[in-house]
Amino acid sequence: MKKALTIMCASLLSLGVVSMVSCNSTSGTGNETADVVAKASKMSLKELEEAAKAEMEASNDTFKVVGLTSTLARGLKKFCEIYTWLPAEKTYCNNGYKDYQLLTALDQAEQTYFADFALVQDARSLADYAESGILHNYVPSDYAEMGLAEKDTLPLKGIHFNKIFFVNKTLGVDLHNIWQLAGRDTDEGHLDNLSFQSPVTEQINMSFLLSLYDEANAPKLAAAYKKYYGKDFATSDWKDDKGNELYTTIGDCYVTTFINNIKVFHSSDGTAMKETQCKEVKVEGKDPFVYYGAFAKMKDAAGKTYDLDGDGTKETNAMTTVGWDLAIEGFNGFMYTMYSQIVNNAKHPYTACLYARFILTPEFYTTVMYSDSTPNKAGQAANMYGYYYPCTSTTVGVNDNDWTKETWMQKSIIEDYNYLKTVKTAQITKIQSLIVSKK
Repeated sequence: MKKALTIMCASLLSLGVVSMVSCNSTSGTGNETADVVAKASKMSLKELEEAAKAEMEASNDTFKVVGLTSTLARGLKKFCEIYTWLPAEKTYCNNGYKDYQLLTALDQAEQTYFADFALVQDARSLADYAESGILHNYVPSDYAEMGLAEKDTLPLKGIHFNKIFFVNKTLGVDLHNIWQLAGRDTDEGHLDNLSFQSPVTEQINMSFLLSLYDEANAPKLAAAYKKYYGKDFATSDWKDDKGNELYTTIGDCYVTTFINNIKVFHSSDGTAMKETQCKEVKVEGKDPFVYYGAFAKMKDAAGKTYDLDGDGTKETNAMTTVGWDLAIEGFNGFMYTMYSQIVNNAKHPYTACLYARFILTPEFYTTVMYSDSTPNKAGQAANMYGYYYPCTSTTVGVNDNDWTKETWMQKSIIEDYNYLKTVKTAQITKIQSLIVSKK
């Protein structure tokens, strides 16, 4: 039984929000799909294209793609334009999943066909599904020539994303240190209105919190702590009424106090991004909210206008009031990846591998990531905020109204597959218990 699904089912049942989700399955080998993926990983692009073409021409079934982002559908359309042997009517794309829903749906691929290709979010859960043989990792034979680093091939990275802390910059929120969102409510400069999507159902938020326990990220927390409190972190400074130390590490201290500081569990990052000026933050005597959400949802803010000055006319664009480029001691957010994976029992594994490779090309990226709703400083359609190309390239530009991927990585906690796959169930359960206690 896969660890991720077991934990998820137990957690959701504890909240009373699961009715007909099976937490039982048997393990399959997945050898046939794995063998094809291994062969495809040794093929040249031409050989892979020929194998995919032959596969689709011999099939009466649709090529099925699943994931969590609308870019998949736009990318699949472009893929069909390039490879005319795959007509659009012979494809199917479901990109409307939540991450926990996709993981539940993938469970059936242990024993039967579910999909050919999946763009999967959350390295921790991916590790469980790869280990159980539900997902298989393809590596293009020419990945180095494509500008992809070897470390980004296992698992194969598709698109970089980030979740960040942001505010309505017209409301005077002074967020300059990450400990303002944790610590004690009596701390100077403490910000006690934090909006966060529940990690019980938003798996990538769980990965963010788990990553803060990683000793590799302790220096970021420690440096910000010293800047904020004027002294080094010590567990002896954090005791209960009986004199017992509350936390074992700085990560433990941060995560626990951060969760305790959450005031609202918003259901949608998109809504949060475009509603940073909602009525409740304007209540006199009440501090405005700090939000944590997907920066890719800036495109939602671009389509939202509201009445900022109260004259009855909606003339202010939400995108212009979202304060995201904050100078925060510690980190500004979390950089993570959606990974390209071949689904066990795929009917079209060669085509799935070819599509995984296509996602890494500049043509895919510029087709699906450029938008006139997030223009560059010259007013031209440019990369949407929150989408970052995994390869190095001279043809893929950078939106100069956004930070570069490299800058975001310097200012963020970065998802580490090798760390997250080692996380113990007890650590996850602890976080879930803290969340459930706030409901």
